[in-house]
Amino acid sequence: MTDKHTSELAAEITQLPVQPGAAMRLLWMLEDPRTSAADLGRVIESDPALSTQVIRLANTAFYGLSGQVSSAWRAVTVLGLATVRALATTAAFDLFNTKGRAVPDDFWAHSVCTAAASSCAAARLGHQANEAFSVGLLHDIGSALMFRRAPRRYELVLERLRSEPDVSILALEIAEFGISHAQVAEAALAAMKFPAALTTAIASHHFQPHKVESPLGKVLILGDAIAAEIEPTTETTGSIEEALLELGLQASAGESLIEQVKCDQENLVGFLNVRT
Repeated sequence: MTDKHTSELAAEITQLPVQPGAAMRLLWMLEDPRTSAADLGRVIESDPALSTQVIRLANTAFYGLSGQVSSAWRAVTVLGLATVRALATTAAFDLFNTKGRAVPDDFWAHSVCTAAASSCAAARLGHQANEAFSVGLLHDIGSALMFRRAPRRYELVLERLRSEPDVSILALEIAEFGISHAQVAEAALAAMKFPAALTTAIASHHFQPHKVESPLGKVLILGDAIAAEIEPTTETTGSIEEALLELGLQASAGESLIEQVKCDQENLVGFLNVRT
């Protein structure tokens, strides 16, 4: 496949809805520093589905306010702008659609677990847990977009991955589409003006930890590996021990992190059940 064809395919896969719904308006408003939580709340509440998703997540035990958040503007203050932006992005790409299969079977379970794991690891290291949660939630958005664009072809990739576990999913995606899900995610999020630190972290989440410079990228690799340990996935992830050491943590920290993430994952189940 030529570079031109690959670029065209990436553009098709990451194409946004023509009509600007509430999710797109929300993304535009998040670019304006003058926008208040109340302003964002009003836009969220104009879309019942998006409002439900935002309020449900804020009410999970993960945030310690189960059953206490009844408005979208309050949910914004609880979740933080990075997480609200991640939710708006998945909604803009229609990945919350409950009709048929909008995403691969294990997409949400793995994404939510990776978000919890990345957040937990970031907190342990003194980094921004909210930012790590959002990058974990979005890290596989490229695979969802590829599945949405060509579900049968992407199923073939997953079938080959199950029968050839020693082959990386990136290699199989490139063989089938000429582009990997990490590259698709980077292109999609860059088009939506996400910070370069986030898009770079997601683009490199299948790299070996020592080849990644950014702390957020290293945290995501660790979160992805922990999530794969808890929620088995068809993707091959890196070593938890290698990622821990690259972040300056002892390998023995892995067990306690896994237990904490299991607890956090249980606390997020109310959000996960919305789309399973």
